[in-house]
Amino acid sequence: MGRHSLFFFNALIFIAFAFTSCSNKRMPVAKTKIALGTYIQITIITAKSDSERAESTIENAFKIIEDFEKNFDYRNENGELFKFNSSTRILKNSSGELFPLVMHSLALAKKTDGYFDPTLLPITRLYGFDTDNPVFPGDDKIKEVLKHVGYSKVTVFEDKIIKPEEVKFDLSGIAKGKTVDLVRGFIKHSGYQDFLIDAGGDIYVGGLNADRKKWRIAIRDPLREDRYSGIIEKTDTAIATSGDYERFFIEDGVRYSHLFNPKTGYPFSDCKSVTILSEDTAYADAVATAVFSMGSKNGYLFISENNIKGYIIYMKGNGRIETKNTPGFWE
Repeated sequence: MGRHSLFFFNALIFIAFAFTSCSNKRMPVAKTKIALGTYIQITIITAKSDSERAESTIENAFKIIEDFEKNFDYRNENGELFKFNSSTRILKNSSGELFPLVMHSLALAKKTDGYFDPTLLPITRLYGFDTDNPVFPGDDKIKEVLKHVGYSKVTVFEDKIIKPEEVKFDLSGIAKGKTVDLVRGFIKHSGYQDFLIDAGGDIYVGGLNADRKKWRIAIRDPLREDRYSGIIEKTDTAIATSGDYERFFIEDGVRYSHLFNPKTGYPFSDCKSVTILSEDTAYADAVATAVFSMGSKNGYLFISENNIKGYIIYMKGNGRIETKNTPGFWE
């Protein structure tokens, strides 16, 4: 392997489907597209006679995702997030979905003591994770850029949010989950109760699968793409996983993932993956990111104290993989 190798693994969780061949029974109607930098799969379980309406519903759901991505991709110069990053404030009455999403992200930053921090964009850019050639920038540059990172630098009012101009938001740690929640609401409003949404590992399962059983979700082994570490059976549940195999590069024998510790600016953790269960996908998304940055010991303490169902796969000092989960995760 050369000095600098880049890897992208977006499939955090793969899904075990149950299909039926009988035309008079319930059937899955599914479609997959690339959006938000990953694959997004939407599956609706319905009768064959309703398949065309289900297909139309899925197409309209992808339009919701497209509109969301335009506004919340920090690289899109016409989007709400880009405009906020280029300024010092947003107003509640003129920012659409951005204001509540930023508010939500800041609340979760406070709840996790800053281990989830939506102001990490300067660090992401410093490492070059938004390019095809990420590199380790060096200790001095990390120290300098960290001066412009920190959710506590942002001031929240009832009708506006104000930040220093050099503070830049990257909502990637919550945006996929929020997208899943928006699509979930749309699908339910369209009259469907049995469905699955998978946005690159941020998943929501509603109702039951085609065989009228709970959805079976296999959690990937972080060291082997072709293996899984366990299967959970869930209904009406959000499932989010953060893993260091998702996106990383190797430089001079050191492995750097895209999951940074906001307090240090370095992407080092003994965690290999963290899976969180919740009613809200955006919440699970952010908490999984935070717990990964906390490390297995403090992360497990956090989810235990907050009665969060979670599963942590981490590396012991002897190079062995260990796991720990809070009560109820496998139930």
